[in-house]
Amino acid sequence: MSDSEKKYPGTMEKRSLEDSFQMTGDLTMKKLLEYLPPMFLTNLSTLLLITVDGLVVGNFVGEDALSSVNIFYPITIIIGAASILVSSGAAAYLSTSIGKNDADGMRHAKAATIKLMTIVALIISLVQVPFIYGIIRSYGLDPAMSKMTWQYAIGMMIATPFGLVSSVGVAQIQVVGKLKALVWLSATEGAVNVALDLLFVCVFHMGVAGAGFGTACANVVRCTLTVLFLRKATDIYNSGGVKADRNDIKAMLSFGLPETTNTILLAVQSYIFVKVILAAFGAPGGTIRGVCTFSFSLVNVFSSAVYGAVRSLMGLMSGGHDSKGLKLLMRQSFILILIFNGIMMIAVFLVPTFFYHIHGVVVVPEGGVMSLRLYSLYFVIHGFDVIYRLYFVNRKDTKFATSLTLFGNISFPIVAWILMMLFPAPCIWLAYLVKEAIIFGVSSLRYKKWRQKDVEEQDDEARILYLTVKPDDAVEVSRLLRHDANEHEIPERLSYRVALCMEELVSYAAVAENKSDLASHIVVSMSKNKCIFMMIDNGRCIALNENKEQQKLVTNNYELIKKVATSVEYQYILDMNYTVVTLEK
Repeated sequence: MSDSEKKYPGTMEKRSLEDSFQMTGDLTMKKLLEYLPPMFLTNLSTLLLITVDGLVVGNFVGEDALSSVNIFYPITIIIGAASILVSSGAAAYLSTSIGKNDADGMRHAKAATIKLMTIVALIISLVQVPFIYGIIRSYGLDPAMSKMTWQYAIGMMIATPFGLVSSVGVAQIQVVGKLKALVWLSATEGAVNVALDLLFVCVFHMGVAGAGFGTACANVVRCTLTVLFLRKATDIYNSGGVKADRNDIKAMLSFGLPETTNTILLAVQSYIFVKVILAAFGAPGGTIRGVCTFSFSLVNVFSSAVYGAVRSLMGLMSGGHDSKGLKLLMRQSFILILIFNGIMMIAVFLVPTFFYHIHGVVVVPEGGVMSLRLYSLYFVIHGFDVIYRLYFVNRKDTKFATSLTLFGNISFPIVAWILMMLFPAPCIWLAYLVKEAIIFGVSSLRYKKWRQKDVEEQDDEARILYLTVKPDDAVEVSRLLRHDANEHEIPERLSYRVALCMEELVSYAAVAENKSDLASHIVVSMSKNKCIFMMIDNGRCIALNENKEQQKLVTNNYELIKKVATSVEYQYILDMNYTVVTLEK
């Protein structure tokens, strides 16, 4: 009896290829867990940049200073929408081009990113001054609070264009898989911000203005280091002489629109909500708002880490039309969100006073504890909605994602006002839960329709297999694959070549990494005239030069496959080999 027969008792005819080697998501979970630590550390450093201003001024200047920083917070979100527009659009456009193995599309995406980033940075730098003036004036603040808010605003306006370039740089670094660089870039920015905030506020006694200037300086440092890293360590600025045209810009704006719409609406609802809070709680409302915002920022450290880890993988699989891989990735994303956001929700609910005390608030405002507890109830479902929105964007369902976001966020201030009229003041924080529940329900139905559409759009003449294969199983899978093809009347000439591709590529991945448990993610589409074999593995890069025009594959496995295949497309992306082999009869 052969080793294969000992390991897999029973005949080939009695065994199902899909049941025995069905796609398990081992590779995607491994990559998610690999990406999460650098993304988590990056977001933690970013948290210091965003929230340290409130912590420093709250402890060393006073509660009024804390309120002024949080009154300005909605303006920060609105101005930041420009960064979201370019960065999320660039990430989605680049990653889907990579998933399609579209080299020309990638060059156009690179050129479009640079052009759009430059234009938006210049525009936002000019229009932000009158815009911010109008927003602050509309609050109807007393002279002392208005002055304090303006002192903080000056530094934040200086930071705006540099922050935009940094945000786009984060998206670019995520797409090319240089995630470890994000850690030291963000850590540097966070450390500079903390140090300068303490220097300007505590040593130079600049008050709230010191916190604003500290943030501005930190943004300048981060922007400079990000651009230098991208130019030196990647080719993301190299578009091969391609110039971005109107269609490239339009496509990128389309990709970025849902997330940007959500950001703008969050800012608008935040602005209205601040007015509702001030009406319900009076001056202490700004303090309550600041503590709630800080707790959500802590949650966002986890959920944004998951979002960042998932984003590039989702773009890769969407571009490659890997519906089963997308389904597994969505499930894994929800599990991680449930764990991380759930832990934070429980922590905030159990010890709400802790979050007030670290802001220098000794006596918690009336209703403050209940407000924070009710606010925390939406943490988990918000994380789910973020993942859903990412999915719809990558499926180019941007109109739906935008419309749903618009509806959900418009309902928020209305629900908050109704709750304020009917129930005690803390209950207005339940408006967040109501809004996200509406979005989640509709998104779940839309996602189900997409899953059904994937099934309906499969070519009836094609046999599609979604497999996870380890090196020790490659020979057995090869035999079962040929048998499966024979059952579906696929010509032997094609089925044997597909089996050869699978064996050779899985073998290379194992030898290169010297690991026998390396799980390869494989999709095979076989018809009577054509077969497409797609594989993602965690092996080492096999290209001497990653520039497509000069790329040389440095393994005999690929040389053999190139002789039997119609075409071989290869990329090394996200620290993985991504190969698409086309074979024709």
